[in-house]
Amino acid sequence: MSTRADAAPLLQVEGVRKYFPAAGSLPWSRARGYVRAVDGISFVVHRDETLSLVGESGCGKTTTAKLVLRLDEPTAGRIMFRGQDIKTLRGPANRRYRAGIQAVFQDPWSSLNPRMRVRDVIAEPLVVNQRLRRHEVEERVAQLLMAVGLEPAMASNFPHEFSGGQRQRIVVARALSLNPALIVLDEPVSALDVSIRAQTMNLLKDLQERFGMSYLLIAHDLATVRYLSRRVAVMYAGQIVESAPAEKLFAQPMHPYTQALIDAAAPARPGDGEQRAVVGGEVPSPINPPAGCRFHPRCPFAFDRCSREAPRLVEHDKGHTVACHLY
Repeated sequence: MSTRADAAPLLQVEGVRKYFPAAGSLPWSRARGYVRAVDGISFVVHRDETLSLVGESGCGKTTTAKLVLRLDEPTAGRIMFRGQDIKTLRGPANRRYRAGIQAVFQDPWSSLNPRMRVRDVIAEPLVVNQRLRRHEVEERVAQLLMAVGLEPAMASNFPHEFSGGQRQRIVVARALSLNPALIVLDEPVSALDVSIRAQTMNLLKDLQERFGMSYLLIAHDLATVRYLSRRVAVMYAGQIVESAPAEKLFAQPMHPYTQALIDAAAPARPGDGEQRAVVGGEVPSPINPPAGCRFHPRCPFAFDRCSREAPRLVEHDKGHTVACHLY
């Protein structure tokens, strides 16, 4: 894997915001304000690496994934892929972009057409995007099935004939069909049985090393994040509050919210949980977020400045940035 710090990023997100009109209480009433789902985030994904976005439900992780996949358009800011603003892409350039970024979602069952055989599910992107002969498509499907640990003979089966873990492998095979540079993994193992999560995570790591892809991992399970990630960005109320290499972030979390997430995770050893505390309170409304630091109403270390002034994301150590007045 490339470790050059000066290498141009594969994906670059700059000051991206996504606001949704907040509907009134009645169907015919006008929108009252905006839901600030994503509110000015910036990050990069380099080649051959995994960046994870973590945080509580409603923090903006999945909305960010949809913006990267062009399933939605940002209200402000820009998203660059291989140096090009994706909002300007049209025609063949847009098709190349969509082929270069694929997705694996949380529920493999809803991602597969139950009326299509597995060979057709995997072959569909090839048929739409590439001019291949029938035997070439069949060979590619067989190769992809073997790459994800399934037998080529299974290609004639329907999705309901597979277990949940096998269906997720089929979804991964389809995502690999066009040799993407980046795969967005949106909670890829959270819907799977605990017994097969480790197998799926090992598969994802092996495929990344074999094919040289990058991952943008959307997750709330910190064990998954720590195992798969090279870097982690922590989101809260639509903003990134801390970003660091994975091992550094788990060893030395700086932002109180990051510390709370790690403390709230299952203890690594019996007895660890006795020393851990969970921050109380609720996630602020995305329609009317609090002034200053958005975490200050729940923060045990908050002081006057936190309620008045929003902290900037500042680098405090090499590759470790945090938005907190404590530093």
